[in-house]
Amino acid sequence: MIVPDNFPSCIFQRATAVLVVRIFLGSVFIYAGAGKLWDLHGFAIIIEEFGVLPLGLLPFVAVGLPVLEILAGVGLVWNVRGSLTVITAMNLMFMAVLGYAMYEGLVIADCGCFAAGEVPSGYDDGSALRDAFIRDVGLLSACCFLFVSSMRKKQGVKIL
Repeated sequence: MIVPDNFPSCIFQRATAVLVVRIFLGSVFIYAGAGKLWDLHGFAIIIEEFGVLPLGLLPFVAVGLPVLEILAGVGLVWNVRGSLTVITAMNLMFMAVLGYAMYEGLVIADCGCFAAGEVPSGYDDGSALRDAFIRDVGLLSACCFLFVSSMRKKQGVKIL
């Protein structure tokens, strides 16, 4: 297999790669939002464990965040303008909350990223937060890939 000299920029020009990443990222957020909606009470309890919201806002966030995740995920799959920005902002917010929890030394076994109660054994030491943060870095990388791809497209670079 011969790798072209412009390989790093070449990957951003591939419409198929952009489509696959867009559908993957959108699907992750749809799945995550649906899992939270399935158990709103459990998700609200997880949010409360982080201690970053006043209790009065808890019900609104417990419902609103999963709905926003689903809508933004569907929007990204269908390439609706603004969806990638919303997903990137949510991802950065999730990383900030996880970073805060790790900094504070909180031991939260279930990060609340997907469905409440999905805790693998051995995660009662707080390492689930670290693993979720690393996963979010990967999702943020996918967001960056899509942003760079869209900028290249707007600049008139021919997409193969």
